[in-house]
Order: sequence, then C-alpha cells, then structure tokens
Amino acid sequence: MYEVAVSDILYIETVDNKSFVYTQKNVYETKQKLYELEEMLKEKRFLRISKSMLLNLMKVSSIKPALNSGFTAELISGEQVVITRKYVADLKKALKREKV
Repeated sequence: MYEVAVSDILYIETVDNKSFVYTQKNVYETKQKLYELEEMLKEKRFLRISKSMLLNLMKVSSIKPALNSGFTAELISGEQVVITRKYVADLKKALKREKV
C-alpha cells in the first residue's frame, strides 16, 4: 500500500476495469472505481476528460485542438493525453472558473 499526495497525481486512468494513478515517476493501481475517484477529487481541480480518464488540471502545461473536435493536453511531464469531444464543454467551464 502506498499513500500518494493528490498534488503528485498527473492523471488517473481505467484500463481493463482496473484504475491506475499516474505520477511523474510511478504508476499505482487502486481498487477504487473511476467514478468514486472523480467524486473524491472534484474539488481538487480534477476533471473527467474521457470515459476512462481523470486529469489533474494543475499538471497541464498546454492544451491544443485535435483533428477530431477534441483536444490534446500536454502535461508538465511532457506526456500527452486526449480530451474527447464529449468532455470539451466541461473543460471550457473548468478553465473559465480557474480564470475568475
């Protein structure tokens, strides 16, 4: 068992019904479901960006439009993740709240 600081998490992804927490140096498996983690982290600037991923908005260095009406977010680690078009409106709302 490991304790991971929320501020260290880049994103959380579900693959084959298993949830994984990604940091810059490590990947941890968690028994919690993505929807449970989403509920726990919604006040911590985490946002669902696809059916299988939560993104820590504080770890994003840039966001660019993609060809499929979605976006690509580049993280401070240099890694890129896809924001599917279904979640673009939520992303825009979250970014507007950050500016206020």
